[in-house]
Amino acid sequence: MRKMFFQTDSKILVIGGFAGVGKRQISEHTLSYMDKNTITLKFVCTESTKLDDIHLSFFNTLKRKTAVKNTSEIDALNTTSEKIEFILGNKDLKFIPVFYNFDAIKDENKSEILNYIFSITKKENIKTVICAKTFDTDIIPEELKYVKIMTKALSKEFFETYIREFGIKVTPAMLDQLYRLTRGYFYSACLCCKIMVNQELTVNDFIVRYTNSGEKFDTFLAKAYYKLIVGTTKSAFNLFIRMNHGLNLKVLQSIGSYPENIIKMLCENFYIYKKGDLYFPADFLKQQLYEFIDDEISKKRLASYYEKQLALPIEERDFIISRATLQDEIAICKGIELEPKESASDSSKNEASDNHPEEALGEEKQINYNNFSVNDLYNQSNDFFNKFDYHKVIELLTIVLDRKNSILGSQLLYDTYLLLAKTYAKLFKWNYAIYYYNMLESHYKNIFDDENMYNIQYEKAKVYYHSYRIIDAIQILKTLAEFSKTKRIVSGANLLMGNIAISTSNKPLAKQYYIKGIENIDTELEDELKMERYFKYAILLDEDGDMAGAIEYYNKCISINCTKSKYIALAYSNMGDLFYDNELLDDAKDCFQKAYNADKLNNNEYGMYYSLSKIIELTDKKDKDVLVKLSEEAKEHALKTDDYNALLLSVIKLGDVYYDYPEPEKALSEYLSLYREGVEVIEEPNFSMIKARIEDIRARLGKERFEELVPDYA
Repeated sequence: MRKMFFQTDSKILVIGGFAGVGKRQISEHTLSYMDKNTITLKFVCTESTKLDDIHLSFFNTLKRKTAVKNTSEIDALNTTSEKIEFILGNKDLKFIPVFYNFDAIKDENKSEILNYIFSITKKENIKTVICAKTFDTDIIPEELKYVKIMTKALSKEFFETYIREFGIKVTPAMLDQLYRLTRGYFYSACLCCKIMVNQELTVNDFIVRYTNSGEKFDTFLAKAYYKLIVGTTKSAFNLFIRMNHGLNLKVLQSIGSYPENIIKMLCENFYIYKKGDLYFPADFLKQQLYEFIDDEISKKRLASYYEKQLALPIEERDFIISRATLQDEIAICKGIELEPKESASDSSKNEASDNHPEEALGEEKQINYNNFSVNDLYNQSNDFFNKFDYHKVIELLTIVLDRKNSILGSQLLYDTYLLLAKTYAKLFKWNYAIYYYNMLESHYKNIFDDENMYNIQYEKAKVYYHSYRIIDAIQILKTLAEFSKTKRIVSGANLLMGNIAISTSNKPLAKQYYIKGIENIDTELEDELKMERYFKYAILLDEDGDMAGAIEYYNKCISINCTKSKYIALAYSNMGDLFYDNELLDDAKDCFQKAYNADKLNNNEYGMYYSLSKIIELTDKKDKDVLVKLSEEAKEHALKTDDYNALLLSVIKLGDVYYDYPEPEKALSEYLSLYREGVEVIEEPNFSMIKARIEDIRARLGKERFEELVPDYA
């Protein structure tokens, strides 16, 4: 398969086959042969998967596997998708996104995800693997060559070898019968063997039990295997079956207080499997048992759990899950319908029609809103929008639209449409956002209100941009840049086109758009947006080697003096790097100190760690106490970042400082804290580097003292 795909110009590999034939195992085996410059981005698709979940997962992997945060360029980007695009533009690396269980994704989310997959796969350093029971290859764009393989059953000879490895004796006749029942599928064979061994059954006994059950073989097999687990372990597995996403130990303990040994038992016996830091139920078992098991999940408790997760920043959540997915899971638990009953893709509907998308209210519909005026309902909706309670916004605006006849032709109706569009965009319901933007665009066009029409078109373009309908976005943005008389819109349109150019690695074109965006800055533009434009242009000048120009625009960014803006610290940090590269070390250290101060004001742990790491490099080696203090503080900040690369480097740096002065026992403690993580967590060459440092300390301390300190070192 490697020669068929990875060594050819094909861009997409589709691995098909029924549940249980080993698609995932074959993919894993093949990917294990990739070289060190190839980064695999693995994602297990589930019923809840949205594009934003994929972005968060990929970015988390890229943070671990690349030194993405060694440059502040990544922090200058506003969205996770932009950051991923920037990293994928590193042509020194190769990337292989891998999507397992792709057909589990709901149809409503599939087209957007496919648009994204096809978009990134067009990059020359990316190939994509899709594992699915079925996948329509006709939807793959013509310019993307693909290979499709169907995973086949085990041969009868291999099947027999596998059965006998479990110590199971079988006659040729019984072997034929069992092979026919399992169809030779790897997972089915595995479950059969484990059931027979566990219950001390002969093959004949097993087949008799199946015959007497009166059930289809797959159903019988799944139920028989399910019965092997009992008590709390069964309760935990029920949770895996019922949930729409992967689980880890934190989630299990938060929802059901399940101990760690449960995951170990379920994993070792093929009930669940692990990808990244999440565990998922075996596809075959979920498919067969979903309707069979009792629902032991308290939806009220789940809703409460999701709401607590929603209130946390992504790095503090129990697992990587997007705000949009959390919103949907809360809606499911509370019985709220966020999907319209009428198709919102038809933008030609009359705006005065009663067939608006909002039909269903949440579980709090019993609240009597009869005494609320439509103005009160709209004002409350605005309040809930500002509090990020988008479900409540949908609920209240639904009632406003139910009373639409009383506000036909009024501005309140169009304000309602606008708030609905913004709310659906926040929920990543792009089609529904476009539905309302189209209605508003048509209205303002009909009354010849060009300013509002261009405003709506700009919002539409942003939705297209974020949903990877790039061609649609560009068409609107070019029109706005040419015809709009509003500088804010012209500036924003050029910024977005610059971002699109950056995502395609066309930096000269991005530079042209960014300078046009800067030329159209006016006094009405928010300070943060002004700073973004100056900063992004400065980065491109910096990369072009235009030191004077880069410093000019970094200083323009800083001079706006919006102290809460991330761009203050980023601009100082970039100037620090620029001065450092040009051996202006005092200026560099001053900039890094100012970057640290700005990040401290905003509690940016990573920024403080990065600035300190640079200040350490610029501190005289004779200042032992200063270096130790700075290194210890850098480690403290790294620990709070949830960035493993930062933690790794900060611990090594602190260990090195201790080692140099010398305090070998303190250095040893730092190195061992990483060494014990193991090579599975710390990739080469870092693991070998840590091991080499430990060996140096072993030699310095002597065998007796070293073994006294570390008796379990191997």
